[in-house]
Amino acid sequence: MDIFTALNRESQYSKNQLQLILGAWVMSSLLEKGAKVSVSDGHVEEGEYDKRSIYSLLYALYRSMGEVKSDTGESYEFTFNTWGYAWPKSWGTPPNSDRDPQRFGKNAYSGLYHFDAVKKYIAERNGKVHVVEMGCGTGAGAHHVCSNVIPNGTYEAVDMQMSGIGTCRRKFVPQLGGRLKATCADATRLPIPDGVADFVAVNETHVTEFAGLVTAEDRAFFSTAYRLLKPGGFLVWGNAIPASTWQPSIDYLESLGMKLVERCDVTKEAVQARDEDKARIDAYARQCIEAFHGFRIPWLGAKKRLEADQALKNFARNPGTKLYDVMLDGTHTYEVVAVQKKA
Repeated sequence: MDIFTALNRESQYSKNQLQLILGAWVMSSLLEKGAKVSVSDGHVEEGEYDKRSIYSLLYALYRSMGEVKSDTGESYEFTFNTWGYAWPKSWGTPPNSDRDPQRFGKNAYSGLYHFDAVKKYIAERNGKVHVVEMGCGTGAGAHHVCSNVIPNGTYEAVDMQMSGIGTCRRKFVPQLGGRLKATCADATRLPIPDGVADFVAVNETHVTEFAGLVTAEDRAFFSTAYRLLKPGGFLVWGNAIPASTWQPSIDYLESLGMKLVERCDVTKEAVQARDEDKARIDAYARQCIEAFHGFRIPWLGAKKRLEADQALKNFARNPGTKLYDVMLDGTHTYEVVAVQKKA
């Protein structure tokens, strides 16, 4: 069983199914020629994984773990699959409590709407705006925005992973009185009409990953965002990606008929968030590994336990991992941008 390539994005794996899947992964060590996961920094080479399989595993894991304890003892369900950042001092008072275990992910969503031009657009419409999010994960960010950022707006949260959408429908849609809709679909082929969105939100979505290159998938993704926007609407986008990919991506958006309104580099604050969040992620990884029986298999379990621990921490950009190091040295930068479709 290769958990990095074999899982189905349309499936919602139960905890019992995950027990079997992870047990089979542990036993597969007997036939492996070499581990895919670096035990020094958690890195997995491009081509060795399929993002659909990885996210199917992660969202099923988050759901099956349910309520867990943070490093400081607060109970929470891991729903913000976002690195996020500490709130920049120049942006004013932080919008989220420093006691909230998932405050950095919430900051990332709040920050998409911090731009003056965006605030003005929302105010002119008395907050009655519509957001489409491409790559919403569990929908936690959609719920946060509807509850705390745009409380008079409506929102369609889209993700290709049924497991993430399942969590959104279970946990967040019922709380918002019809203002939030969760849709399972490929963001490059959305069954949504043209020109319906005041905002298209993209938060740490798994695109624009190749250094200096806008791929065919990236172009299809951005073209969909352009299609969905009303004239004068905004693409609000935040992510940590290769530094050399930002400008080609913006150039492509401008070639579609959009205009860069503002661009903020929050890499320093993103590194700060990962430093401050390390103990919580360490605690979460430990609780996950303790919950699955396959990791107790003699010898093989210990080997895979180390790989799983490092992989989980790398996905979270924990200090000491590859994804943390490339943000620390500037190979990747975390930026937040607002790009407006011309009226």
